[in-house]
Amino acid sequence: MKRLLLLPLCTLFAACSTTNTQLEEAATLFNAGKTSDAVVLYRAIAVQGDPEAQLQLAKCYDFGKGVEQNLTEAVHWYTRSAEGGNSNAQDNLATCYISGSGVKKDLNKAFYWYSRAAQAGNPSALNNLGLCYRNGEGTEKDDIKAVECFLAAAEQGNANGQYNLGRCYFHGIGVPCNPEMAKDWIGNAAAQGHENARLFMADNNWQ
Repeated sequence: MKRLLLLPLCTLFAACSTTNTQLEEAATLFNAGKTSDAVVLYRAIAVQGDPEAQLQLAKCYDFGKGVEQNLTEAVHWYTRSAEGGNSNAQDNLATCYISGSGVKKDLNKAFYWYSRAAQAGNPSALNNLGLCYRNGEGTEKDDIKAVECFLAAAEQGNANGQYNLGRCYFHGIGVPCNPEMAKDWIGNAAAQGHENARLFMADNNWQ
């Protein structure tokens, strides 16, 4: 009985290993400038249902890398990857819905997918979910929840989250006004090269 159970597991592990090797090969091709070859390999893995390959293929269509730009096709692959649980794809898909890129603008769907990705701890999605709460996009406006999201993103090193959290402290949005906390968080974002944070520091003569 034990030997029968081990066979499928070995097959599964072999399949995972093969997929990972193919993904690494595709990434190597892409980074070497052989983007068209990378797209062919990403597609071959994506049609088998691999969420990471689907995400990478979506990004190729989104930005026209190795293939003609096609925002509708990008949304298709972002959706398949997002439904497979890839939090980066969920974040990107939400951004498509909030901007109307390749799909009809839908703030409710944007909020849904940002929330899904944020639940997985995705720092970019946490920041974007904070913006939804801050601006009342796809949900009721809630500055306190916005700050909670910005903080969660900022603590993971997300520069946008750090900048937005700093601005909340600077203006007293969802938290008491605290210029020192503002300076610390915006300074962290600026140190990562965040342009708006750098300009904010300069405008306030912060070193």
